[in-house]
Amino acid sequence: MPLHRLTLILLPLFALSATAHAQAPTTTGEREPSGASRQASAPVPVEVMVGNAYSTANLVLNKPFAPGSRWGVFHQNTLSMFYDDAQDGDLAAQTLLTFAPGAGFRLTAGAFYGTAPGVSPTAGIQYVRPGRNWFVLVAPRVNLQSDPSYSIFSILRYSRGEIGRPRLYLALQALNAFDARQHIRSYQWTRIGADVRGTQFGLAVNFDEAGPNPRVNASAGVFVRREVF
Repeated sequence: MPLHRLTLILLPLFALSATAHAQAPTTTGEREPSGASRQASAPVPVEVMVGNAYSTANLVLNKPFAPGSRWGVFHQNTLSMFYDDAQDGDLAAQTLLTFAPGAGFRLTAGAFYGTAPGVSPTAGIQYVRPGRNWFVLVAPRVNLQSDPSYSIFSILRYSRGEIGRPRLYLALQALNAFDARQHIRSYQWTRIGADVRGTQFGLAVNFDEAGPNPRVNASAGVFVRREVF
């Protein structure tokens, strides 16, 4: 594996290890530093989706460096594995330093890796809104190159039901990437299922579009998601 890929994968794991030693386990909720302390024990969700056309694996790490700190790290790995061509897999990874100037908002800067474009420095802003039954993340970002590209990444999750019993679970994860001339890639990943004792599973449909004249490629199947650490 090339060194830059390995670095993007291992860096957040070192950050996770460092924050784990600086905290005690708490609830899975997260609060912003304005008015309340952010919790360094925010879980790390890992999801695997197996579809009829391709499969995906997704990991998200989002942790402050210490309880109550405005500084933290955000990392995401998304791997798509296609059945028709084993060489046609796609890996997207971003590792970002975050700073929370106020409730709900984070400034970000770090590195992005994509299978086609390679590694580039990147910066952006995140809007995060957690609730009792729902979670919202909207994260516009720009890759800092001579010919910059832009993306808007978003997550919407909703869960409802009695604690300790199976709960309804709905989720949407979406990306729109483009530059000044054309569309690069976008996707919309939908999930509907159940949350049973912290494990989410159910039906999944992924929609992917790539290139300047995109066609919709869909993959339907099942997913399993678990918040670890």
